[in-house]
Amino acid sequence: MSSTATRLMELVGDEDHGLGDIVRIVEFDAGLTAQILKVVNSPVFGLRQPVETVQRAVAYLGEKMVVGIAIGSCAPQIFHRPLEGYDSGPEDLWEHSLKTAIASRELALLAKSKVSPEVAFTAGILHDIGKSVLSYFLRGRTEEMVLRFERGETSDYIQGEEAVVGTNHCKVGLEMARHWRLPDPLQGVIMHHHYPGRALEGYRPLVYTVHLGDMVAMASGAGTGIDAMGYRLDGAYKDFLLVDRDGLEKLVMSVIVEFERARASIFGN
Repeated sequence: MSSTATRLMELVGDEDHGLGDIVRIVEFDAGLTAQILKVVNSPVFGLRQPVETVQRAVAYLGEKMVVGIAIGSCAPQIFHRPLEGYDSGPEDLWEHSLKTAIASRELALLAKSKVSPEVAFTAGILHDIGKSVLSYFLRGRTEEMVLRFERGETSDYIQGEEAVVGTNHCKVGLEMARHWRLPDPLQGVIMHHHYPGRALEGYRPLVYTVHLGDMVAMASGAGTGIDAMGYRLDGAYKDFLLVDRDGLEKLVMSVIVEFERARASIFGN
């Protein structure tokens, strides 16, 4: 993870930041500047005049998109390779992560207590990073894990990972987040997004937001392989989010549409 991406994630969690703060960070990263200008000048945005400055580009894209581009472009070894231990393709983790981010951003607006949509978006992108490492140790063990789950020997895929290799993708992701010195709320999401009730009380609104966003992403057809829908929904999300069944069904459809727009913006058609 580049220092630029890490700094951007720290910044969006600070309520006192402004557009100029984002611009100053991006301007010092030549690679990210080039990528952002490429995205904003793509046919998807249909701008009449080309955008030639970072300030205008960030204003058009919005900070959520900028953070998404920063993470996606600097960490292809995480998001853009197949997870053989989960029987998933090279883009599955990125699609699932981006859909979770989009859903989490929208759900943050429905939180009973204040949850930053920008932080929720970033947390959604990062919640499953541990799979990129754990996948190596699960290769050749997927059938065993599926059988354990089907026989009821494990109640979810997290327990299956623990049974087979002695750890799980949440714990591995937490160590990665600590290594990158990510902000504590993001670490809390990465560690507890499947068991949000175990998060520190102050982080629970954010963790439950991403927990439900994760489920919405899977319901939209974006899993990360054989573990899709192999997790339990914590019904306590209703204590933190004002959303009903109809609202969730509409959100699933909205996430699918928004994802296609975002994918076209970042990667082209």
